[in-house]
Amino acid sequence: MKVLIIEDNPDHAELARLALEPHFEVCLFESGKGCLQYLKGLAGNDWPAAILLDYSLPEMDGLAVFERIRERGYNMPVIMVTGQGNENIAVEAMKKGAYDYVVKSGNYRAVLPLVIYKAVKQYEMEREKTKLALELERLVITDDLTRLFNRRYFYQKIEEEMIRAKRQNGKLSLILLDLDNFKKYNDTFGHLEGDRALKEAGRIILSSIRDKVDSGCRYGGDEFAIILPGTDKKHASDVAGRIQRSVREKKMGNVGISAGFVEYDHESNIKDFIKAADDALYEAKKQGNC
Repeated sequence: MKVLIIEDNPDHAELARLALEPHFEVCLFESGKGCLQYLKGLAGNDWPAAILLDYSLPEMDGLAVFERIRERGYNMPVIMVTGQGNENIAVEAMKKGAYDYVVKSGNYRAVLPLVIYKAVKQYEMEREKTKLALELERLVITDDLTRLFNRRYFYQKIEEEMIRAKRQNGKLSLILLDLDNFKKYNDTFGHLEGDRALKEAGRIILSSIRDKVDSGCRYGGDEFAIILPGTDKKHASDVAGRIQRSVREKKMGNVGISAGFVEYDHESNIKDFIKAADDALYEAKKQGNC
């Protein structure tokens, strides 16, 4: 593990280096600017495990350097170093997000490795906790079979986008889709093949919409919904057409997909907006538009 030491006093820098080198790869910097320049040239996987940051530095003090580190997106643990009598500065640093602080005292050299290890361990635990929370959030809003968003997420997202479109006087369209002849296909070829058809429909939908802009959702058993922010009805029609062509090209028996699409009028409530798309889907199925 690599640790950066930012310390302008040569004697104190050497003391810290001697304390840490048996345990870590150490890089020394005399100023915050030098360290920030070094970090700028690193890829994320080359970031140091921790930074030992002295408060009394030329040009920028330790608190200013710490703020620059965080502003630029470097979130590794930072341990503030202060002289005796300046503990209030270290406390201020911790309020801003520093992991710990060390006072330059008689046992300074002895405690440094332990403080670094503790900060790195805490950081890793927090990262893992965040990762697990994000994964749990993903599972809560994702349909297991198709990897599309689920119905719960659909209602949450459509309401958010309706509010945004109305506030910004922007475009918003909604597509509802339904697999045609799916029940017959499922009964004829079995549930495993039926699941494969649903997965394929989900894959086609995801590949036909804008990543991190549009939202593809599994709305029901063989029903799907697509929320298209910033999109008018004409472009919604184009998206629906691409999906329909792709489903036909897959030749899953005679399974097709019907689509109904509407543009938000900034007046309808959520129930009426969805009903308008559902009515358009009903008309498409009635006309055999699949």
